Amino acid sequence: MAQTKQRKEIIALVVLAAIAVFVWYGYVGKNRVGAGTLFTSTPYTPINAEDYGKPLEDLKKARETEYKPSGRNIFIATAQAASPPPEAPKSANPPFVPKGPMPPPEPPPPVLSMKFYGLGALPANGPRRAFLLDGEEVRIVGEGDTVQNHIRITHIGNDRIEYEDVNTGKKNSTNLEMPPPA
Repeated sequence: MAQTKQRKEIIALVVLAAIAVFVWYGYVGKNRVGAGTLFTSTPYTPINAEDYGKPLEDLKKARETEYKPSGRNIFIATAQAASPPPEAPKSANPPFVPKGPMPPPEPPPPVLSMKFYGLGALPANGPRRAFLLDGEEVRIVGEGDTVQNHIRITHIGNDRIEYEDVNTGKKNSTNLEMPPPA
């Protein structure tokens, strides 16, 4: 068994050596000219540089260019004072005034009359519960619970509680309030 393992290792070594010789011959054995060498297979042909008219014209235009300052000092890093916007021309038409019945005003955002003063969760990684103080009474609510018959608790965060009015769909939030010291 030891001879077969040793024989396999020798065969693998011979195969790898043959591959190495083949790769070496492919890259080094041939006489190839590299991309960065000075020799090329085509003969040198000089460029036709008989007409210097166009480059000299461009150079003359560049020399005759005159600097026209814009009023801004390029050596100061502060912004340039903005020019006042042009006044809009006064139109002869008066502004549009809607006629007919007006839609009712938007309802105000819901207001939670209770104070949010704490949160907790009984089992580790369990659902969060918020502690709301309604006068002297403490209410413990979770996400999805309804308080004051029309306010649903949507999210309980570390420092705020978010809720929405079930009737109007308006959303609002209340920040955590520290209770007064006893």
